Amino acid sequence: MTVTTSSRKSFNYLALRGAGVDDMEFVDTLDLDPNVAYTPKINEVMLDLTMQQNIDAGMSKEAAMKSRKQAASDIQKLLAKNGMLK
Repeated sequence: MTVTTSSRKSFNYLALRGAGVDDMEFVDTLDLDPNVAYTPKINEVMLDLTMQQNIDAGMSKEAAMKSRKQAASDIQKLLAKNGMLK
């Protein structure tokens, strides 16, 4: 299954789960570097951002890192399921 909401493949975790969310929506909303759109890198950037937000909200660094690792694993599974691993 190819995930597309524009003329390009979206790699964000919501698109990988079947939601019609384009990578540029995340870029615009979260003020991300546009160069990460339509690449697997968007998930790494979002994972780092979420981990830092969790730490800032009071989660221990260790717990935030564990959560990030689990989310990264889940994303890899979604990429594989969608035939998007290289």
